[in-house]
Amino acid sequence: MEKNYDESEYYLKEGLKAIKGAGEEKSLGYQFLLKRLAYVSFQNKKYSESEKYFRIAANMIPIITQDPSLIFNSQKNLLTFYTHTNLDKAQEQVNKIRKDI
Repeated sequence: MEKNYDESEYYLKEGLKAIKGAGEEKSLGYQFLLKRLAYVSFQNKKYSESEKYFRIAANMIPIITQDPSLIFNSQKNLLTFYTHTNLDKAQEQVNKIRKDI
């Protein structure tokens, strides 16, 4: 049975709009919704959108927090995405993570 995440995608985008409208896009709450949207996009086979959201999350997290575990986790999410879609990009991401450690 294939699941459809269209409704989830809609509500996640609405939540992101609300947070952005409140000027809180540099928050962990925004990050959480962004990562969920990336996951939902992946499940809906919208791989370019999913990559975009994972990449934005990975690039924004160091601006929001200096917590190394959160930064690493965000980078790991992007790496996991690449292991499913593009092994060359996955290797580049591994090299980036190694350099940042």
